[in-house]
Amino acid sequence: MNFFLINLLTLLLFRSSSVSCIGSRYLNILSALPLGPYKLNFKQVRICDPSKFYKLQHNFYLSYNPITNSTVIRGNTSSIIPFEDTLFMEANVASRGADGNWKDNTYMQKSPKACSSFRNLMGAEWTTVMNGLGIKNATCPIPPGNYTGTGVDTSLFLNTNFPKTFVYGTYRLRYSYTRNNEVCTCLIYVFEITPL
Repeated sequence: MNFFLINLLTLLLFRSSSVSCIGSRYLNILSALPLGPYKLNFKQVRICDPSKFYKLQHNFYLSYNPITNSTVIRGNTSSIIPFEDTLFMEANVASRGADGNWKDNTYMQKSPKACSSFRNLMGAEWTTVMNGLGIKNATCPIPPGNYTGTGVDTSLFLNTNFPKTFVYGTYRLRYSYTRNNEVCTCLIYVFEITPL
């Protein structure tokens, strides 16, 4: 049920009927930056507020797999509500500037129908991702429960419906699922997008 790791990019790279905006002061800066085919390097994943109880509680961490020379997202999900289309996916992305400081609100997005949108974004990798998160035969909605999987190799995200080019840089994504202004989960991902 970790639609979040993937949604970290979901919200950066999402292609659907959604409401999104880019901070206007960063639009010109981003358009001048190098972009192209990329590799994802995940640096961190953590809960926004570890002291808070979320109805969709994701406890993820990054692990290195020396056999495949790749980063794997591992952990578990405990949910008391279904992951369904009544939820919204929300993202607020900060980019790291040349001075090392985070530039907040570089990209913001709020997308309806979280489960269906996420499934569409994952494309052919939907089943692989869900199985890796411990959710077998996943469809929308995904029922409440406790899920622990074998892990998701982060390199497979390049085989999804994400754009094939993106602006290079380091990003911090604050990703949440909400309903009626209630935050049902919140994760922070830090990752780099580097040239192939």
